[in-house]
Amino acid sequence: MDPHTDFLTDKYDDLDLSDWDEEKLNATKLYMQKFQNKVDFSMKSERKLKDKSDRATTDHALDRRSRAILFKMMNQEVFTEINGCISTGKEANVYHVLDKHNSDLAVKVYMTSIMPFKSRDKYVRGDFRMRHGYSKATSWKLVSKWAEKEYRNLIRIKQSGLISCPTPLRLKGVVLLMTLIGKDGIPAPKLKDACNDPELDQETPLDWPALYAQVVNDVRTLYQKCRLIHADLSEYNLLYLNGKAWIIDVSQAVEHESPQALEYLRTDCYNVNTFFRKQGVPTLTLREFFEWVVNPSLPSPDDPSSRVYLNNLLANAEARGIDETVTIEDDAFRFVHIPRNLSAVYPFVRDFLKIQQGKLNPDQIYYAAVSGMKPDLSGAQSEDILESRIQEQSSNTSDSETSESSSEYSHSPPNKKSTSARPRGESPESRKLRKKAVKEHQAKKRRTKIPKHVKRRHLKK
Repeated sequence: MDPHTDFLTDKYDDLDLSDWDEEKLNATKLYMQKFQNKVDFSMKSERKLKDKSDRATTDHALDRRSRAILFKMMNQEVFTEINGCISTGKEANVYHVLDKHNSDLAVKVYMTSIMPFKSRDKYVRGDFRMRHGYSKATSWKLVSKWAEKEYRNLIRIKQSGLISCPTPLRLKGVVLLMTLIGKDGIPAPKLKDACNDPELDQETPLDWPALYAQVVNDVRTLYQKCRLIHADLSEYNLLYLNGKAWIIDVSQAVEHESPQALEYLRTDCYNVNTFFRKQGVPTLTLREFFEWVVNPSLPSPDDPSSRVYLNNLLANAEARGIDETVTIEDDAFRFVHIPRNLSAVYPFVRDFLKIQQGKLNPDQIYYAAVSGMKPDLSGAQSEDILESRIQEQSSNTSDSETSESSSEYSHSPPNKKSTSARPRGESPESRKLRKKAVKEHQAKKRRTKIPKHVKRRHLKK
């Protein structure tokens, strides 16, 4: 007998079932069988009760699961020593660690239990990488997706090779390992503290105009090359080291196709201008800054001519100086509705006709730079650039042809055709040098060569 059911049979030993008919007896057995199936007499272990101790954190970020990930990384010798917290924020804490080569690294641990930053959804909505949605069932799943977003953004920025930012090394859950921006284990100061930091070398004061030019160029590179908008760019998310500004905290960075991308971009430009104006730098207007970033017809950020164009803009800003009217215009432009493309512009034909009739000033058209149109909406800006390049190419080729013909006429004897054969008695070394020079010349011509279909298209016009 089962010891757990003996107490049931002991009480009913004197029960006489001899006068029961078989049908009644079978029904009773059936009910007893159902009763035994429903009741589990086996001893079960009590479930562990969950309380607030499971969600308890240290420094508002290190909970039980985060500490387990850190210990696992230490056992795997990803890093060998973890030191104190070097930075705290609304979404994560950053700790200084050392690897087995005694190199300085940084570990960013995101908050999962205590989350002051609750407006994450607007930065994820419209992101192509999150098109399948993200789980909000638990805070851990939500924050781990947020950490993955920053990890992928840092990889994209680092691959551009044009922006100074930390190098992401490893991601596990809500723990992100990256390089430390600093010297000798001391983190670099934020840009807002750089002018008042006593540890900085006072013999070489900060070059604020150069820093402003770098940040302006980085914002455009971030938009044009990385297809990202920081969405929280300010002096609090810029570090100063070795005379350069380093961009950090890109977890909320959105793609340029996000519904609110242009609003975030204008806010970033406004914050940058506001800070550098306080440092006495004659900045661009908000509209100049914005159009410099979004205009697709301007040279690529890795093109040297892009830097020349930016220097001209900064020279005009320096000649203009700091004016109160510029601040008023910036405040007005900050809240103007700007469509992303021409399909979102309903009165496009009306605006075009008003400009042609002189009833509308082209400066009042705010979507021309975003869409790549001319200020008067008469066509794309890229056509002007192509035409100018074609004219330069044709002028260069005509000049080279005339110079070659004149040189041939002056050096070659009359009634004799010039030949391209190698000279007599050419040594092997001179032959190699001549071929190398020819190849370099041909490669140089190919860089500026315009495709034939583009030439035909413009010649037909």
